[in-house]
Amino acid sequence: MKKLLGKSLGAGALAVAAMGLSPAVAQDDAGETLSQEEQVDNGLKNFGYIAGLSRGCVAESQQVAFERDVLDMNASIARLLGVDRAFLFSSAFGYGTSVAVETENCAEVLKQYERRAAKFRGAAQEG
Repeated sequence: MKKLLGKSLGAGALAVAAMGLSPAVAQDDAGETLSQEEQVDNGLKNFGYIAGLSRGCVAESQQVAFERDVLDMNASIARLLGVDRAFLFSSAFGYGTSVAVETENCAEVLKQYERRAAKFRGAAQEG
């Protein structure tokens, strides 16, 4: 069990890196340092939210492919980090889909999504 937990935390560290957070300095709104677990959870929520916002920015003809990509990423999160964390990602994605994005902001939102997705995929392949 300890070996599995250690591997999970290793994958968690990769996920933190994939989300663009720095484990040494991450803090909550009150200024308290977040644990590695909290950093991973927050990173997955932010990533899911950006993915949800991005869905509103892709052309209707590309939405099926985009959603398939997000589902694949969610399955990878479940495999590497567990279903609870996959749920954090998917529920944040759902929330992001409910937020209207101004057309002029879509380029930046899509760029953030692509950057985070690429980092996540790279970290998942290493893990």
